[in-house]
Amino acid sequence: VLCGETGCGKTTQVPQFLLDDPATGPGCSIVCTQPRRISAVSVAERVASERCESTGALVGFAVRGQSAEGRDTQLSFVTPGLLLRRLSSDPTLRRYTHVLIDEVHEQDKYTEFLLILLKRLLPARPDLRVVLMSATLRSETFADFFGGCPALTIGTSMFPVATFFLEVPSTSSRAFRATT
Repeated sequence: VLCGETGCGKTTQVPQFLLDDPATGPGCSIVCTQPRRISAVSVAERVASERCESTGALVGFAVRGQSAEGRDTQLSFVTPGLLLRRLSSDPTLRRYTHVLIDEVHEQDKYTEFLLILLKRLLPARPDLRVVLMSATLRSETFADFFGGCPALTIGTSMFPVATFFLEVPSTSSRAFRATT
């Protein structure tokens, strides 16, 4: 269980640390869930860009109706629903060495069901590494659910997060909130 502030690098840096680790990286196959399709696509593009690559090579994504994965893809960003579909055709997730569940605090029905299936899968796949990540999380609850697994907290943000309020150029007085 990994808990850290928004902007600390959970989503973009943790998967890259695994890829770049000399012991883990060469043979790893990582899947990282993102709660929404647009998040999976944009994070994959961001991570690929940071690695000076294009999506579909080492870093890819798969969402309903769209995919950029190749035979060399070692890190895939997917939605929880898509990972559940992959579980139905591969009940032991043999193609993956690491499963990262990002924004686990959102606890939608797909993520909740995925956590139950992963907990049941772990005794059959002791080599599978599961990492739960969130900015706002009761880490002890998730650690207890997975049998007292370790829980780590990242202390500070690596990247500043700012909030900007943008006014809509219309007769409406509503303002949209954009967070970067």
